[in-house]
Amino acid sequence: MGLRDPLSYFDREDELERPIFSRLKEEFLSNAEEEHISLLPKMTFAMIKPDAFVRGLAPEVIRRLKEEGLTPVAMQVTEMDEELIDELYMFVKQKYFESWWIMPKVFSQAPVIPMILIGEPEDFEHLSAKLRDIIGPTTPDAGKPGNLRYDLKGTNRVLNIIHAADDPAAAIREASVFFDLDEILDAISSGEEVIYDPREIIPEEPVGLLRWRIFNEVKVEALDYIDTRRSELQELLDKEAEVVEKNLPIDEERIALKEIEAQLSAIASSIIEDIESDLVKNARLPADPKGKGRLAERLEDSLIAISMIELLSDERKMAAEEKFDKILMLGLSRELIGSEWVEVVVHSTWAVTPQMIRDLERFGKVVISIH
Repeated sequence: MGLRDPLSYFDREDELERPIFSRLKEEFLSNAEEEHISLLPKMTFAMIKPDAFVRGLAPEVIRRLKEEGLTPVAMQVTEMDEELIDELYMFVKQKYFESWWIMPKVFSQAPVIPMILIGEPEDFEHLSAKLRDIIGPTTPDAGKPGNLRYDLKGTNRVLNIIHAADDPAAAIREASVFFDLDEILDAISSGEEVIYDPREIIPEEPVGLLRWRIFNEVKVEALDYIDTRRSELQELLDKEAEVVEKNLPIDEERIALKEIEAQLSAIASSIIEDIESDLVKNARLPADPKGKGRLAERLEDSLIAISMIELLSDERKMAAEEKFDKILMLGLSRELIGSEWVEVVVHSTWAVTPQMIRDLERFGKVVISIH
């Protein structure tokens, strides 16, 4: 598309990036030939994330990339520890430092599949730009039909199917986290599709990670601890289950759920007020340590359960809840969450919901909330 010098991608204005990319440029030039320099705009780096791996989506992701003209020329299946996570995302970490704890929690769950890809950029400045256009926004729900993250229903901003490099220099740096520079240069110059065992890129037992389906399961478990307005809540949760079982495209699903979730949020809020009022009222009755203690335990069970229903039904309330970690821990003690992946989905969604809402609003999408 343009005549930009491929090596100029290593020249960074950011003070944190500049020394790292300067050293990388020197290393690249000491090993690369003219052919490799000219091929920079035609290569990129991507990584299939743990959520896509455990859902069994890796073959579909690779198929779709190849369909779009991106050929994997190097690939591996590997586990990521905190050191690798920090190295790959070293610049992103500075921006999201406060919520960075979610990354090792997510990436410890399943392998990743880093890949070096080659192809023609066509109407884009470089192949990385083409790849990022194919996969869509970081928040899958902010995307559109045709975007890989949207079509495959990524769970949230961190469980979003695939990572992709921003530009050719970033692609070299990120690929270097997993591959030796000689491997990278050989791969992009060979142009040959990598040979791999399809059995290595799928889990033994795929796991479903559709967010609203998981949220519905948790809310149904929570209902067992609630005594008031159970029939109303059950009816709404049944309607919610009907919607999520249809597995609609993201936009249609969000529109179908919006009113149901608003009603769940409103009822939950009302029940929380009643429980808190009961706690105060009973605390002021004549002294009865044992009786009040038993009552408080029952009310606390109900309060934790209905709080979980409220927050999993309302994105704005979830984003504003500063004590979600505590609520999650108390919910775990009541066995509202029955598996590691359910915990990861619930916790990671809370961690990234503030930014997800900003993304949804920026792209004119529905935010599921009573407000």
